[in-house]
Amino acid sequence: MARTRRERVEQWRDHVDELCHEGEHVEHRTDLADATVAVTNQRVLVLTADSSDGAFRHVDRPNVGTVTVETSARLRHLCAGLAAAFIGVGVLEVATNGSVATPGPAIDLEGVSVPGPNALTRLAERAVAAVETILVLVEWSVLLVGVAALALAVGLVGSYLRSRSRRLVLRVSGGDDLVLPVASVELDDGAVADLERAIRPGSASELAGAGRSDGDRAGEERRSDIDRTTGGGVEADESG
Repeated sequence: MARTRRERVEQWRDHVDELCHEGEHVEHRTDLADATVAVTNQRVLVLTADSSDGAFRHVDRPNVGTVTVETSARLRHLCAGLAAAFIGVGVLEVATNGSVATPGPAIDLEGVSVPGPNALTRLAERAVAAVETILVLVEWSVLLVGVAALALAVGLVGSYLRSRSRRLVLRVSGGDDLVLPVASVELDDGAVADLERAIRPGSASELAGAGRSDGDRAGEERRSDIDRTTGGGVEADESG
């Protein structure tokens, strides 16, 4: 008994025909590493082992348009990531090399003669300490801004790299497109063309004709030539 959704989907991938309605049958099937696309005489069935929005989807064939393999690189994420990295490095450079906690020379209040020396001295010392504390907080805030900018840059560049993965995209009218991840050597242009051809009207006869190899057609032509030649010889013998 399958315990995880992935195991259940793997089992159903071996029994796609059981998902067909009465009078429905599978005409074409494309198996990927983590997904299966089955084209019946009525619908397009998609089983995915890893999916965030459900493991099974089906769409009526008239609602499915083009089938393409796309590599959608999000260049805006790369540009934003580089800009964030530049800002982060600049902010950290300023924060580490130019400390704002000691902008000027320290003020010595010991030798200052003012009325009420004890109270005013304590008040001045507290004011200077408060200013220094505020400056330290500003310095740490600047450091945090620089670190946050670098973290944002890493996230944006990672998003750009993930977006460069190849995906099989089936465009759906009036609904979410069917998007399946594919490896770089998993699916070629011929398989994509066969899948799109299978979804179009009258695909059963087209696929049957496409399944005949050039060698079969050449053999049939040779047999036809031999039959014509043999038939000509027989007629010549009978006339003689």
